[in-house]
Amino acid sequence: MKDHIQAAVQPQPTAHQVTVKSVSGETPAQQAFIQKVATPAVKVYRKNGQVLPSIVIAQSILESSWGTSKIFQQANNPFGIKGSYHGKTGSFVTHEYVNGERIKIHANFRIYPSLTVAIQDHDNVLKSRYLPQPAKDYQEASQKLQAGGYATDPDYAQKLNSLIVSYKLNQFDK
Repeated sequence: MKDHIQAAVQPQPTAHQVTVKSVSGETPAQQAFIQKVATPAVKVYRKNGQVLPSIVIAQSILESSWGTSKIFQQANNPFGIKGSYHGKTGSFVTHEYVNGERIKIHANFRIYPSLTVAIQDHDNVLKSRYLPQPAKDYQEASQKLQAGGYATDPDYAQKLNSLIVSYKLNQFDK
């Protein structure tokens, strides 16, 4: 009976929520962040078939420092996409690489009304500028992002791939 009661009170994923399996020893906060990003990333991918969820999640982890950056917390912008979104923009401090040197700059970044809207816009940006054709796998996608200049970090593709492997993020690409 106790098992039935526990099963009844355990939160069950909704039809639009994906289940994150802890396979690599991430902390509860990291697992929660992956879940938070994975659900809309998978939904957008199933709708558009463009940007692999593993890439979306890895970029979110890397660009927002697991959701702790001010850009993410204040602007729902986990990707560090510059500019404005429907006229909404905010100035934040960020780091970029110039001539191989990491420097601090102030830049204007898009402010989104929600994480899902940010992921939809990210999908559109990547499709229009960096991934006009869907990549066959995350390695190809990360290389195209780096080659296309998505980020100034010379190790960007390697960092994305490392996150995807370490946290088994490609489980969401299926």
